Amino acid sequence: MNLKNAALGLTAIAALAAFPLVSGNPYYIHLVETIMIYAIVLFGLDIVVGYTGQVSLGHAGLFGIGAYTAGVLILKLDAPVYATLPAAIAVAAVFGAMLALPALRVTGPYLAMVTLAFGTIIQILINEMTFLTEGPMGITLTKPKLFGHPLDEVEYYWLVMACLVAALIFVHRVLHSQLGRAFEALRGSPVASDCMGVSVYRYKVYAFVISAALAGLAGSLYAYSEQYISPNTYNFELTVMFL
Repeated sequence: MNLKNAALGLTAIAALAAFPLVSGNPYYIHLVETIMIYAIVLFGLDIVVGYTGQVSLGHAGLFGIGAYTAGVLILKLDAPVYATLPAAIAVAAVFGAMLALPALRVTGPYLAMVTLAFGTIIQILINEMTFLTEGPMGITLTKPKLFGHPLDEVEYYWLVMACLVAALIFVHRVLHSQLGRAFEALRGSPVASDCMGVSVYRYKVYAFVISAALAGLAGSLYAYSEQYISPNTYNFELTVMFL
């Protein structure tokens, strides 16, 4: 069964990699690229919503933090892609921890309201911090360079695909580890998990941090993909679409 799954996975990856060569249509290439970027967000959101049973309405904000981390580093420092992607992951993970530490003291609709407020605050900050984010004017980017070589649309598609596969492998390993088993236990019964020595609060924070890091990665890839980012993109409607 494992060999069959591995064969199916490799076939799917090969088909995904061959798509831009077979299609040749820039619109469809960009569309599939965007779907892959959103899938990375959903891998992380699934850990919070699907595995720990928490409702988060703040992932559009975390997605925006990743995008603007990359955008600001490029605008101010002309940073390369191998610096902007890790930075976006790290900054989004820090904000995820900052959100989780107070937010996870509450549950249910109260948690949803706290995370919704977080997303709204992030959008307002992006809009108002013109000295850093250019405010409503937004930030214009170009496709990244890799070892001095500027990537075209197809090459960037393959970079996004590589990040998608890496994110999928990472999430698979996490969910089949002790962390993943703890997450599922929390969803089943937080009280029983606490009695068995699984710290409900600590593992919920872990889930939020991992989820935020993946949202940050996706946001930075999205910034390069669209080549323009503005505050209005990261709104409540985007969070609803993710859910």
